[in-house]
Amino acid sequence: MGITGNIGSGKSTLSKFISLRGYPVYSADDFGKEVLKKGGKAYPLVVKAFGSEILKNNGEIDTRKLGSIVFSDQKKLKLLTSITHPLIKERILRVKEEFSGKLAFVEAAVMVEYGWTYLFDKVVLVFAYKGQRLLRAARRFGLKEALRRDSLQLPYSEKLKYSNFFICNTRDLLHLKEQVDYLLAELEESCLG
Repeated sequence: MGITGNIGSGKSTLSKFISLRGYPVYSADDFGKEVLKKGGKAYPLVVKAFGSEILKNNGEIDTRKLGSIVFSDQKKLKLLTSITHPLIKERILRVKEEFSGKLAFVEAAVMVEYGWTYLFDKVVLVFAYKGQRLLRAARRFGLKEALRRDSLQLPYSEKLKYSNFFICNTRDLLHLKEQVDYLLAELEESCLG
């Protein structure tokens, strides 16, 4: 199962609730960080493409520095994704194979933008109002960066076309948890029943 939604929508919180129920939940962002680590498959290609100025003193890629470069230049973002996305998709397919016939989840914010919905049996879309999302994301990235990242994502009207389940995260955590319980009951019945 895929989990998607725009920046600050609450994908990670939803994922935590699912994980607490005992289901495996993976993150495409974590897969991306994995392939960028020293010794990872993307590491030498990314260093060659972006130069040694993206490296920390310990030789690891400074993902914040790399992020600020690519999120301000579409061509550089395309270059980075051309290196990392095939490797991330490879990891998603391995998860799908490993948990064939069982419920497992992968959180991927840009699933629709990059045409990855076909990788998943079902897609869960997490929604929150733009103001809520930007406020949440600004706590993590700063407002300028949150706005820039949000501008790179498709509107919900487009993402809805690819979604099987809609989670409305506009209220409190209890309301979100209730929706997770309902979602899992539906999925357990259709997938495992």
